Amino acid sequence: MLKILSLAEVKRIDLGQSLYIELPGNAYVNEFLIPNFYFHLVTAYDILRMAGVPIGKRDYMMHLVPLIRKDEA
Repeated sequence: MLKILSLAEVKRIDLGQSLYIELPGNAYVNEFLIPNFYFHLVTAYDILRMAGVPIGKRDYMMHLVPLIRKDEA
């Protein structure tokens, strides 16, 4: 069952060797989840590039295509 995290909750992250961090929900999202997500995204991108997949910045920015305009000179 999926549990929704409340930003008011304190989240405990076990680090192993009896170490842990406790973060309030907002800090958990901003200081742990988002950096962790981007780390894995960039790592996957690097692996794909190393494997020869022709992927680049344009592939990540396609959501902006409908906003492209051209100056009428």
